[in-house]
Amino acid sequence: MTLLLLACTQPDETAQPPRQHPHLMVTADMREDIHRSGDFYDIVLDRAGQDYRETSLEGWNSSDHGHNGGVAQAAALLGWAHRDEALLAKAREGFQHLDDDWADNGDWDVNIRMAYPMMGYSNAHDLLLATDSYPDEEAQRNAEVLGSLNEQFYAAYVEDDTMRQIALGFSQNNHPIRTASTLGYTALLLLDEHPDAREWLDFALSEDAYLWGPEGHYVQADGGISEGPLYYHFGFSAALPFFIAVENTLGEDPDFHLTCINRQEVEPWAGHGCVEGQASSFDNPLRNPRFAASQRWAVSIRLPWGPRPPLGDARFDSANGGPVLSSFLNDTWGDWDWQSNTSDPMKTSGGMDLAPWYLAYASQDAAEPPPTTTVFLPDAGNAVFRSSWDSDALWGLLVAEHGDARKTLHDHVDGTSFTLAAYGEYLLLDPGYYKPNELDNAVTAQGDAHNLILIDGQGPPDKGLLTDFGDTDAWLENTQQTALVDYAEARSYYQDHEIVRGVGMVRGKYFVISDRLEGSGDHEYTFRLNGYAGHPDVGGTFTLHEDGATWEREAAGVRVFVSATAPVRFEEPPFVEGARPHVHEFQQSQPGHHTVLDCIATGSAPDFLSIALPYRTGDDPVTVEAIEGGWRVGEDTVIWEDGSLVIAGPEGLLLSAP
Repeated sequence: MTLLLLACTQPDETAQPPRQHPHLMVTADMREDIHRSGDFYDIVLDRAGQDYRETSLEGWNSSDHGHNGGVAQAAALLGWAHRDEALLAKAREGFQHLDDDWADNGDWDVNIRMAYPMMGYSNAHDLLLATDSYPDEEAQRNAEVLGSLNEQFYAAYVEDDTMRQIALGFSQNNHPIRTASTLGYTALLLLDEHPDAREWLDFALSEDAYLWGPEGHYVQADGGISEGPLYYHFGFSAALPFFIAVENTLGEDPDFHLTCINRQEVEPWAGHGCVEGQASSFDNPLRNPRFAASQRWAVSIRLPWGPRPPLGDARFDSANGGPVLSSFLNDTWGDWDWQSNTSDPMKTSGGMDLAPWYLAYASQDAAEPPPTTTVFLPDAGNAVFRSSWDSDALWGLLVAEHGDARKTLHDHVDGTSFTLAAYGEYLLLDPGYYKPNELDNAVTAQGDAHNLILIDGQGPPDKGLLTDFGDTDAWLENTQQTALVDYAEARSYYQDHEIVRGVGMVRGKYFVISDRLEGSGDHEYTFRLNGYAGHPDVGGTFTLHEDGATWEREAAGVRVFVSATAPVRFEEPPFVEGARPHVHEFQQSQPGHHTVLDCIATGSAPDFLSIALPYRTGDDPVTVEAIEGGWRVGEDTVIWEDGSLVIAGPEGLLLSAP
């Protein structure tokens, strides 16, 4: 009997010791680093002082619970750091507003909104457990509520085949990233006490390792994100806290088992190679060059004053979280981007309230801009022209996506499109994200809404629903950089024509746009330009000329000169309210209209040669005049010569392409 008792009471040598709290957002050794002053501290302190919202009047509301989770999280962080009983009591109070009646939430896409409440309350619980001010019975009740919420969330969006495919499967984008990161975050909190936590965590690590890795088709080799900057920021803001929590809880390269339930067998995801249950090691993106490259891509494409351009399904949007990631990468791109943003300064929200992570991880030291201005990213399909990193610099974006980079729900039919900004104004525009019908694509998604060559009124193939991505491949080629000219070409094939669009920024002062076409038969060819001025919705003026047009806004304008190897007529297409090409949306739920120039030539594959000359409003722009084969711009000549684009100046030949 004694031997039996001894055997029963021997310690389990395989059991892990209880985890030390906190271990999600921060770790115990960071306590003294949470200072009582500074911009980040003030933001978190303000959040901790906000009132909780009443949540018992309607169905389970992710917005209200998200707000409350953020207040509890902020109060818990400062209460733990400074041993402040009043703030700890405020954090505990938040759980009185949290219930698990999740099934009546009423939002089909609540999965992408769960990061706010679940991460906030998980952090509050984790931090409170590190104090002596959290009664066991109360802590147990709160853990059970969080576990119940995660159970229901996982059952609805992962285990239910129909909902999983609708919400996560077809998208392979921010939806599974945010869903997995949220489920995994709570799993890390409850890993030692909930029987399903390991299953949740395996799913989360499987999804994030895949989508942020080279096989997931979401991040291109040079960092470009297939669904564009807006939804990249949305996914990133939830993934970043999860990756920090993984490292804090499990170390840099934790082991897990693959969950393949959300893998797809259609292009571009077929051949994923996932093996259910296979042991794997999580290569945490915090330390992975591919994740860092995505951040650099997002900074590289930014407009001069800070926001990202409305590329694909996107509006003007600024980054949240860059300085937090910078602290892990030993890289200051995110710090400089955040510090120099004049349109949305000191952003710590958007996608997630990351202010507590800023307080814990981000530096407020002054950072220098990136070392390069113009960049060519062939995998992303972006050529970004930039005269400097000043907020009033010249900026242009040429789009040439192929393969993975264009095959996403949020992509637009925009291969070879070109946009332009200068002197603090967005001038030649991408139409952004106008989507009045949630069951259809954005109105602005098709090619005739973008700055393309249309052939008989049609650009590349139209975008369909779900995995009918439309468009066609385009390639970024023949890139050149000299002291005075940055140049790139976008090549594509549609409507039985090869189109090669070359864009050059000359002297950091003006742009050359050359379009070489190869095809047969007579057609109507339209060189279309969308300009951000001239309609009452956007102000400014639009002037039609015999050789192009001018769009002028308060600070700057752009004069465009267009010629072709066939006679050209200039007109604005018929205006229909709410319809392309005149409609755009750059701020959510604030659609507007702009003016459009169509430069139309009829014949057999004419070539176009255009000058886009930005200028400050009130200044006299450089003189441009037509010459044989092209244009004289100041002292420069821009001409077609033996089928090549030739740019020359007083110094001699500046560019010959191809």
